[in-house]
Amino acid sequence: MFDTTKHTALTRARMPRALEVYSHEFDGHLAHIARTPKGMWGWGYSELGQLGFQSSGFVDPTRLTFPACPKVAELEASLPAWEKHGMVTDVSMDGWQTFILTPVGIVAGADSTWYVGPVERENSHLFHPVSVPTGFVPDHIMHAWNTVILSMGDRQVISGVNWYGQLGLGHENDMSGFVDLPFRVDRIMSNDYFNVFLSDRQLLFAGEVPRPIAQSGLLSGYSEGDKCLTATPLRFRERVKGFFCGYELIWVTEGRTHMYSRDKQYSVPFEATAFDSRQVRIRGRYTLSFRNSTGQWFYAKTVSDGVAELVECEAPRWSAEIIPVDLDPWAEL
Repeated sequence: MFDTTKHTALTRARMPRALEVYSHEFDGHLAHIARTPKGMWGWGYSELGQLGFQSSGFVDPTRLTFPACPKVAELEASLPAWEKHGMVTDVSMDGWQTFILTPVGIVAGADSTWYVGPVERENSHLFHPVSVPTGFVPDHIMHAWNTVILSMGDRQVISGVNWYGQLGLGHENDMSGFVDLPFRVDRIMSNDYFNVFLSDRQLLFAGEVPRPIAQSGLLSGYSEGDKCLTATPLRFRERVKGFFCGYELIWVTEGRTHMYSRDKQYSVPFEATAFDSRQVRIRGRYTLSFRNSTGQWFYAKTVSDGVAELVECEAPRWSAEIIPVDLDPWAEL
């Protein structure tokens, strides 16, 4: 719970009993928010306002306040002293941003102008109410890195960083609040330059096209570095069971895993469930390792006719999960 440079042994936190704790790490710094019967409490790092205030160092448990959110402050004040937990229904923390869902709307902290509109510089570290279309009362938050989708039943609105058109709205204009989403999203896979949206049984791509996507042929008509401003389906030749897209592009089909990176492309003769995205060094060169369905790891020793020759290896210290999906093949291929 505490900064181990200051607390070398377990210490009881001086705060009310926590009902839920939400945590996230950004740039090596952890921030935590707890929902308690006496309100919201936070601790950790809040250099950018993740906790609704600004601090240059580690902060011990502190009660969170909402001076720039009058409806939330009024709701909290109206609740009995030991029922303040009723003011919050959900919290989402990702990257350096925090979103808190309340019965009277959502508030955002830490560099939140994409979601709340213009904010005075001296108040930028406070929580602020997000800007949503009139009559929109969100009941769910979907948050991945710097893209956020709010839902009200089946209706969805979106905002976030849009420097490369990664919101899929047909433009690359800066955002200052949420707008209606013209397509359904079930999950966001986010990157600094693009988003991949899971929409029912297909994946939609938007943003700057990376080399692996361009080389794979999954995004017809686009080359590396192009901006795909409108969310566009990735076209797979067969049913897809798993997917990952970052510096590497990986998708899983029946009995096989396909991998594209900036300088390599090959398949693995099993359905991988995770991979070591930091790569492992084998005999002076770097290669990827993959985990099969039984939990065993293998690294790609050589490649012959586009298929990797695998050697069993130890589990890496860190790995990335391949996201399970169920995607239909593209009908027009």
